[in-house]
Amino acid sequence: MVVYTDKMRIIVAKGKRRGSVAVLVGGIILALLIFFGAFIKYSSSRQYATKRLNRILLAREFSAALASFACHHLKEKEIHNLSGKLVKCLEKPLSSMSGTITDKIVFTPAILQLVKKLEVANSELHEISWQVSWEVKKDDFKPITPAYPREKNGLVRIPIVVKYLAPASDEMITEEYLYTIKIKVVANLIPVLSKFTLYVKDARSGEDEERFNRIVNDEHGKLLDTAYAPWVLKNSGSSNFPASFGDIVKSARGLVYMGGGRINLGIARGWSDGPYGEGFHLLGEGRRDGFYKIGEIGPMSLLNCETGLCKTDYNNEDSVSWYDLIKSGYAEMAAKASIFKLFGSDQERSPTIVFGNTAARTICGKAFRESHENFGPLPYTYCDEQFENYQETGAEEADFSYFLNTYSDHNNGATLSRSQYNKEYASCLIEVPYNRALGYILTNYNTSWPLDSGRVSPSDPLHDFISGKAGENGLNEKIPSPFSGIYSDIQNLSDMKAILEKSQIFGGRAQASRSMTEIVLPRGEKLITLLQKRGYLADDKKLDLNGWLYVKAPEGKIVIDESLRLISHGGIVLEEGNIEIKNAIKADGGRFLLNLVAKNGNILVDSSVNGELAAGLTAAGDRSDAGQVKFAGGGSSSPLTVRGNVAMQRIAAGTVSGSCARGVNIVYAEDLAALPQQFSEAGSEQPLLMFSFEYPRLLD
Repeated sequence: MVVYTDKMRIIVAKGKRRGSVAVLVGGIILALLIFFGAFIKYSSSRQYATKRLNRILLAREFSAALASFACHHLKEKEIHNLSGKLVKCLEKPLSSMSGTITDKIVFTPAILQLVKKLEVANSELHEISWQVSWEVKKDDFKPITPAYPREKNGLVRIPIVVKYLAPASDEMITEEYLYTIKIKVVANLIPVLSKFTLYVKDARSGEDEERFNRIVNDEHGKLLDTAYAPWVLKNSGSSNFPASFGDIVKSARGLVYMGGGRINLGIARGWSDGPYGEGFHLLGEGRRDGFYKIGEIGPMSLLNCETGLCKTDYNNEDSVSWYDLIKSGYAEMAAKASIFKLFGSDQERSPTIVFGNTAARTICGKAFRESHENFGPLPYTYCDEQFENYQETGAEEADFSYFLNTYSDHNNGATLSRSQYNKEYASCLIEVPYNRALGYILTNYNTSWPLDSGRVSPSDPLHDFISGKAGENGLNEKIPSPFSGIYSDIQNLSDMKAILEKSQIFGGRAQASRSMTEIVLPRGEKLITLLQKRGYLADDKKLDLNGWLYVKAPEGKIVIDESLRLISHGGIVLEEGNIEIKNAIKADGGRFLLNLVAKNGNILVDSSVNGELAAGLTAAGDRSDAGQVKFAGGGSSSPLTVRGNVAMQRIAAGTVSGSCARGVNIVYAEDLAALPQQFSEAGSEQPLLMFSFEYPRLLD
């Protein structure tokens, strides 16, 4: 059909109109369907990817939780199993470690319950399963101190495998993660200082050499006065005493150092096995015939016989006879023995080597003997009248007329003056090297001159200590080998400050990370509370440090006022101030030790503390009022037992009564005698090892 208008002609094909529109609409619909299908497919794909990504993130978070549980399990369970695979791996010297050691971690029921709760919370991870292990590689570790080959820091690897179903699929997804935990393995000891049951850099503290002779005991070693009680040392649990210097030092035996100059320590009389008698220091153990010949004048022998010090029992004829020999010159000095029983007592003998310039004081009864008829004592005389009286034949107290006549006959008729007699021949108090007793001990108390017996080689340093020549030969102030090899630039025992600085307990040997190593005690907060917050102390007061902590206390002290039970080794170093101990510290199974170090301060043990302290106590500092370990209380208090060791800069500065009058038993923790460079387990630092962990980190 043709339609005409004024301007143009329009031709309309009426027969094809409806078909064309249908095609157009159909094309549009088809395009929309294709687009919508593609959009649905894209949306589904995007949703699947999002769900999978979410599951990946959930799995990663789940693995992080497993790693935290694994770290907790290792710290609380595995590292306390001293015969377990992990401990046995970590306690080896670095050079002896295997290339790789691994084992599956089996969580405790308590941790498994937490894991089950996590699985429920992560329900989108369908059919989830997991496996956690630990792995130790030798290449991950580096040494800390050459002296102790087991000390090292490094990593414990935590491989974790997590499996779960893919979204809307039967496909099992496997995710593998590797976490690492920094660990530090160190020994709970202070090199050199820990070898000593008792170490005192300055035992004089500006006072005289008599300052420690305060104990009043009877002839059997029982206390007669409660103002002062002894410090009794048990240096070793072994009854076998080696006959060479090297064997003594290398044995599991604590040594003793009393520096600062000459110290005289009175030996307590022990005519029976009394609690504090020290007769075993003497020939014949202070009870049997202890006469030994020291010289002769013509046919006459000069004899010595020694006994310990005590307050005289005037009802005991034997006690009075000893007293009468020296009462004219030494009555007061002979009545008191020393606070320190460095070799133990007659009841429990524990000899060792005492370094420094320490002398043992005894009564030395002198006598002459020519025959059964011509013999007698040589008492001290306090005036000419008494001296002349003793020269009279038949004198009531003493008759040494034969002695004087024989002296004159063999000295060209010379007469002996009272002053010369008192100086050279009269009974007196004598002071001998404290280590002289070792000679009698080694010869079973039967040999008058032990060093002539051949029991100790003249070339052995022990010979010098017994004879008193150690000082002349520069041995009594030297760190003994092999401990002298720990620090090449420190060789003197008196270098306490340098020894502590080089020990690295203030830094390199502290716990795994600085954030865990150094803690600041807030003002007004108790140390016990802070340790609980840090996870070191449980509610039942079980302390699990497993490493060295460095503490700063703005208030200038830390206080241990609650009873603690150790379930691992540990050390606390206070930077500045005093450590106050007001309650007992016990070790679980008797195996562990808490080392307390006042870097610049004192350690004060309260008089209320009874029982025992499973502790090493070390006090240092340059201040005149620092560097002391003080035990408050008098001799009437119950003796306290320290199962560790004690080391200090100075002792009883200012007053003996205020800081060491209370009785103390120091039982040396023999593991502290760990030898340097000891690669075999025997005698090594292995029983003292501590294992401190940091937090797990994901290795990307």
